[in-house]
Amino acid sequence: MYAKHFGLEESPFSVTPDPRFSYTNTHYREAFANLRYGIETRKGFIVITGEAGTGKTTLLRRLMRSVEATVHTAFIFNTHLGFTELLRLALSELGIGSSAQDRLTLMAQLNDYLIEQLRKDHTVSLLIDEAQDLSDEMLEELRLLSNLETDRAKLIQIVLMGQPELERKLDQPQLRQLKQRVAIRCRLAPLRSDEVALYINSRLQTVGYEGKELFDLGSVEQIARYSQGIPRLINVICDNALLITYATSKSKVSAKIVEEVARDLQLVGPLQASATEQRKKASLPANSEEGWRADFESFARPSPNQRQPKSNWAGVGIGVVMLMIVILAGTVLYSHQSGSLAALGVNLEELVSVSWKNPPQTQLTKDPLRKKTPIEERVNESYGQAPLLQEPKLSTSDADLGHTGAARTESSMISDVAEAKSEIELTGRASDHPGTAKTRPQIETSFYYSNDGAVGMEKLEFEIYRAIHNRAIRGVEVSVREGTVYLTGQVATEKQKLAAAQAARSVPGVKDVRDQIAVNSFYYPGKSR
Repeated sequence: MYAKHFGLEESPFSVTPDPRFSYTNTHYREAFANLRYGIETRKGFIVITGEAGTGKTTLLRRLMRSVEATVHTAFIFNTHLGFTELLRLALSELGIGSSAQDRLTLMAQLNDYLIEQLRKDHTVSLLIDEAQDLSDEMLEELRLLSNLETDRAKLIQIVLMGQPELERKLDQPQLRQLKQRVAIRCRLAPLRSDEVALYINSRLQTVGYEGKELFDLGSVEQIARYSQGIPRLINVICDNALLITYATSKSKVSAKIVEEVARDLQLVGPLQASATEQRKKASLPANSEEGWRADFESFARPSPNQRQPKSNWAGVGIGVVMLMIVILAGTVLYSHQSGSLAALGVNLEELVSVSWKNPPQTQLTKDPLRKKTPIEERVNESYGQAPLLQEPKLSTSDADLGHTGAARTESSMISDVAEAKSEIELTGRASDHPGTAKTRPQIETSFYYSNDGAVGMEKLEFEIYRAIHNRAIRGVEVSVREGTVYLTGQVATEKQKLAAAQAARSVPGVKDVRDQIAVNSFYYPGKSR
């Protein structure tokens, strides 16, 4: 509709996987090279993954167009099939007509065809798109199919192309035999923000456009923000933006038009600012303790779209003050009857200090029908039916007793609790220091998690970030939503990227890891770019 208005021969931002529009950067060249190498050298299993819309199907179609005539391919895009149906479809793609219905006959026909092609020194490859939807049974059948081989070569090369869920599926214990057969594995990453303009210009040049710039600088920045580097989303945004520009009789797409498109498509931008940017503003060294903690605080900050529990610390403070007033008033009234405050045996100063040192971590209702949380169950098992808001009971030992054998005072125990809490906040656990005369009190670290899990999620992010930091990896940003870890940012090597994801998976409580880290060999953490 808008093609003639802008002097275009055809639409440059179609979402169909047309190989003509393939944009090649470092990641795509590496994936394409690995794909061709694995097929031509008969490696057996090849796995390539990437987020939805990153161009996996386009990569397969580009491969089918560029391979030599000696390479025969069968492209399977419907993965909701039985193994017999898949065999029949593969034979049809390879040009082998078959009316057989039973599985054994189909396998025999495929085996004969593979041996014939091997004698001609030809290669046969089975390309399976959307492989993350394959069942465990189907993946096991494909493993058995790969056993069609000679003493020196694999008769069929199988390419599994899918979303990151495929990687997690292959990590299952029952599929370990298939995982061991994967000879080449690669991943497609979204485009960096500085590549979005190059991607747009590449598609315009493919359709022969040589006019003035259609997208101003502000609009390209907004496209990069809302698409988050996903090529399919870039195409959708650009196509709608050109349509609105045409409808309003304008000649160039502006940032305001892109924002209107994003509202119509219900797209959202990045959830939070980069931790690196926050550190630059604070002028903190990248490798310092302060810089590390500034990074974690920026990661742990809740996003605008993330639902967070409501907290009103002002109300809690007022409530504590009112409680102290009531206690003080009751003490005074009692003193008039007993004649002395000493009769109470209460140290008000100590009581007030404990209350303010240890603010309540959670607000629990006393509904008898409410089901107890796992944390409450653990606390009740360890400390009886004491409320969660009370201090945990300390495990005293002989080292906790003085030289005279008398029990330690309550104030010294409270002091140890405060020290242990400080250690937990810094190291994540209560550790014993060698050489000291007394043993630290053992405290459940889960005690400090809130009932709704908000503080627990923050602790989890802290542990993940520390695990990555301990591997000397910088430039990685961490966020956690409902147990799923999202890793973004940039690192210098692919090895650092894999190590960061592995470090995140090693932290207890992590259900899933979404790795969106970009590899930039010219990026050095701590160096201004």
